[in-house]
Amino acid sequence: MSENRIQALLAKYFDRKCNEKEQDELFALLNVLDRQELDELLHDVWLEYEPDQELPEEDAQQILNSILVKRSKYSFKYISIAASILIGVATVTYLLFTSKKIANTQNIVYTDIKPGGNKAELLMANGKKILLGNGFQKIEMPDTGLIVRQHANGSLTYTRDINTSPAKIVFDTLRTPRGGVYQVNLSDGTKIWLNTSSAIRFPEKFANNKRDVELLYGEAYFEVKHRADAPFTVKTAAGVIRDLGTHFNVNSISNNGHVTATLLEGAIEVEADGQVKKIKPGQQALFGKKKIAVSDVDVEEMIAWKDGYFMFDESMESAMDKIASWYDVSVEYQDEALKDIRVLATITRHGDIKNVLRILEMTKKVRFNVNGRTIKVTRFTK
Repeated sequence: MSENRIQALLAKYFDRKCNEKEQDELFALLNVLDRQELDELLHDVWLEYEPDQELPEEDAQQILNSILVKRSKYSFKYISIAASILIGVATVTYLLFTSKKIANTQNIVYTDIKPGGNKAELLMANGKKILLGNGFQKIEMPDTGLIVRQHANGSLTYTRDINTSPAKIVFDTLRTPRGGVYQVNLSDGTKIWLNTSSAIRFPEKFANNKRDVELLYGEAYFEVKHRADAPFTVKTAAGVIRDLGTHFNVNSISNNGHVTATLLEGAIEVEADGQVKKIKPGQQALFGKKKIAVSDVDVEEMIAWKDGYFMFDESMESAMDKIASWYDVSVEYQDEALKDIRVLATITRHGDIKNVLRILEMTKKVRFNVNGRTIKVTRFTK
C-alpha cells in the first residue's frame, strides 16, 4: 500500500497538485525507504512519464544523491530530511521530466566544474612539505619513531614507536586549499576533519598531560579521544575551547573575527575575553571581541559539510561563498540586492557545479552563467 501511495503522491507532486498535507505524507514515506527501494521507485515513476525510455543510470545516481540523506549517528532532523527530499524530487522534475522544455527556453551556459575532494598539504616540523590526496604513502622518521600514513580514503594517521621518545614536542601543520578537505588521526586517537581553506597546527606526539592544537584559520570538526588526565584544547585567534569528552565543530570562516564552537556530544568549555562558559549538546558559542554568546542551533546544519552536503538556510551571498570555496570558483553579481535573497536547500557536495546551480535556480529568483571558473548571478527572467 505504501509503495502505491508513494507513486501516487510523487505523480501528483510532479504535476504540482500536492497540497501541504500530502507533501508532509510524501516526505514521511520517502524517509523510511532504503537506497535500493528508492532507486527502484524512481525508475518506476520515470517509466510512467517516459514509458519508451529507460532512466539513464547516471541520472538515477544524481537523483539519489540529491534525495538521499546520509544515515548516520546524527541523522538529520525531520524538517531537514523533508527539505532534502523536496529538493531532490524537484530536481527530478526540473532536470529530467522537463529537460526538453528547459533546453529550449534557457540560454544559460554551464561548464562542468567538478567538486572538491581530498587534498591538502602537510608541513612537517623538519621542514618537509608533502602533498596529500587519496593515494597511499608512508613517511617514517627513524630518529623520533614517528610513522605517518596517508590512506586511500583521504586521511592521515600519526603513530609512534612506543620504544622511541622524542627529545622535544614538535608541531606539524595540515592545510587544505579551496576545494580541498582532509582528515587527520592524531597520535592520541583524536580525529579531525578539516574543511576547505583551513589549517590546523598539532604536535607529532602529545605531552603526557597536555594536548593542545591550534586552528589557524577555517573550519574543523573534532572527535576527541577523552583522557581525564590530559584535557584536549583547541586554540583559535578569538579564544580557547577545552574538551570534556566530546564531538564538536569549530568555525572561523567569514565571521568578522568571531569564532563559533558547536557541540554535538559531550561537553566543552569556551574561554575568551576573560570569560569561561560551558556548552551543552545542541548549543553554539559565538566568541571574539565581545562577550561569549550561547544559543541553540541545528547542529546538523553546522556539520553538513563533513557529511558531504551543502545545507543552506542563509543569504544567497553566504551560500555562494561556500559553493565558491568548494568548487574553487569566483562569484559576481548583477546587482547587490541579489546577495540578500534567502536560500533554503540541502544539496549533495559530490556532484558537478551545474547540478547545484540548477537547484538554486528553482527559486525562480536567480539565474547563473558560468564562464570558465567565474559564476555570474543574475535576476531571473522568463
